[in-house]
Amino acid sequence: MKEDEQLRERFRGLGFADEPPMTSTAAGDLARGRRHLRRRRAATLSGGIVGVTALAVGAALALPGGGPTVAENLPVGGGGTTADAPAEPTSDATITATPEVTNTPSDGPTTEVDDGPSAGDEAFWETRQLLLDTAVEHFDPAHEHLQDEITGFTGGASGGVPDVGTKLGWTNEGEDGEGLVRVAVTGPGYVDADEYAVESFTVDFGCDLPENCTEETLPGGETVLVAPASPEMNLLFAVSYERADGSMVGVAVYDLFGNNSLTPVSEVDVTLEQAMAFVTDEHLQVLPKELDDEFDLGGVVPPEGEIASGESTTETQDQPTQDE
Repeated sequence: MKEDEQLRERFRGLGFADEPPMTSTAAGDLARGRRHLRRRRAATLSGGIVGVTALAVGAALALPGGGPTVAENLPVGGGGTTADAPAEPTSDATITATPEVTNTPSDGPTTEVDDGPSAGDEAFWETRQLLLDTAVEHFDPAHEHLQDEITGFTGGASGGVPDVGTKLGWTNEGEDGEGLVRVAVTGPGYVDADEYAVESFTVDFGCDLPENCTEETLPGGETVLVAPASPEMNLLFAVSYERADGSMVGVAVYDLFGNNSLTPVSEVDVTLEQAMAFVTDEHLQVLPKELDDEFDLGGVVPPEGEIASGESTTETQDQPTQDE
């Protein structure tokens, strides 16, 4: 027993210089535990604040008007304040729409094609358009003199084969008068369709009498009929041509278009060589889709002094002050 008491006394007297007493160690552990708990709570709170902040920033960026500017305040955890929400648009707000882009017609020339003939002017409309286009090509490439649109139908038929013609006005800049270029083309077989078919055609192109016209030989050996000038008719010259397929083409040039004017033009700048090139143009024809149709003038009313029927007809050249 005595030895046990001595042993206890020795243990109580034994000290550890580098270690704190047991009571001090327990108190320190408790203090450290409390500090650790506070740090965890602070970290949890900070993480929540960061998450809320990130959500607020994302929502602000997603809303119209973009994210917050430098001057705007983000919400601070525990601060008791919140960021101002984006202002709602008021009824006075103006919404600017992107204007719709529309194409407007230009002032320059276009290649737009006419929609078609007017009522009562349907007869051989496309063939007459071809006559105008071919005349412009040969006589007026810049299209400064000949009219822009086709006018009425002239001609008729011989034995059911059509004779399609039209009258084209010619004007000169700075002049009040108007000249005339008359053009026509027939279907194939026209010359054999009637005994007087050739005379019926050429009379409209200066050959009212056979002796009034002369034959001119073309470079290829073919011949054309040329009518000389006739001052009393205001005729400058005319050319008629019979093709191998029995069709005919003609052109007559006048310095006065009596239907439209009382004043002649100073000149019609069309040469005999150009006229010969016109009548021998192989592309000039009565268009097949119109040629195959039954010959019918429909509602066409020919100009005053002209004849329109379906058989062996002709249009005579009246005095220029009355018809031309």
